[in-house]
Amino acid sequence: MPKTPKPAAPDRAKPDEIKPDNAQTANARAVASPSPYTTSLQQDGSRWLLTAQDDAPPRRPAPGLVPAVENAIAIINYINHTPPHLASLTELATTLGITKSHCHSILKTLVHFGWLRLDSRAKLYELNSGLFASASSLLGAPVLDRIRHELGSLVQRIGFPAVLAQPQADDSFVVVDKFNSFQAMEVSYPIGHHLPRDAPANMRAYLAWKSPAEIDQWLESWQPRRYTSTTLMTADLLKAEIAATRKRGYARSVGELTEGLMALGMPIFDRYGEVAYVFTCSGLLSTVAPIEEALAREMINTSIAINRAVLGRMPADFPSL
Repeated sequence: MPKTPKPAAPDRAKPDEIKPDNAQTANARAVASPSPYTTSLQQDGSRWLLTAQDDAPPRRPAPGLVPAVENAIAIINYINHTPPHLASLTELATTLGITKSHCHSILKTLVHFGWLRLDSRAKLYELNSGLFASASSLLGAPVLDRIRHELGSLVQRIGFPAVLAQPQADDSFVVVDKFNSFQAMEVSYPIGHHLPRDAPANMRAYLAWKSPAEIDQWLESWQPRRYTSTTLMTADLLKAEIAATRKRGYARSVGELTEGLMALGMPIFDRYGEVAYVFTCSGLLSTVAPIEEALAREMINTSIAINRAVLGRMPADFPSL
């Protein structure tokens, strides 16, 4: 039977962390909301699998500029995010609020260009490989090739899996690639998976080198979600940990998104100094915690190497070799 590891007690007494006064009672307005996003570690023989389930993936409101295009995107997103990833005309039209005639025209167009496939017997639509062809240049970009090379080498050296994610306009993160090792743990969620905007290691790596005003703006729209018993639940605590991330030089999550998992994160910048990607490495808390500093140094060196390779503009106070 699958087992979930018991998390070790997180060590929050690191000397470089900044702790606010009365942090536990700060921001009384912050009330935990139940999270539709859940992750777990399950044991499969000698290996651990990191899985994730999002019952409410992000749905950005349509701007109302080109309704046909917006409806086509809504159809693609609905089929992609809703198991079993098959849908009928009636289901799509009813769920998405599109007239049947208009929905049918969009579906025929998407089938024509190979983005959807119609099972003519079952009258069900599913995603088709034409989507890959249309996005092939994105996944094969030279920048990503350089990043993949460095992350692949990193995983070989450290023996822990790495996940590369890209920040989105709503501050969530989309998994662009993953690099599993042949050791104890495997990340099983797919490329294209959405991580929530407050996924701790990703979010802190993303925010730590931003301006105080940008951090405050992010916090203004933050709705606390309790993922585990150690998730930080007040703005003061979170702001202090973001500051500690910048001072420390890397982000860390100690069982805050997944019980029993420790994750470290680093940003990758574009030529304007904005965070273009974030990569994280994770493993069992009991395994990662004792070697945190050595693992962090490997990740920092890799982040510097990537930023130099892609001409990313690193902040003046970013860690150095």
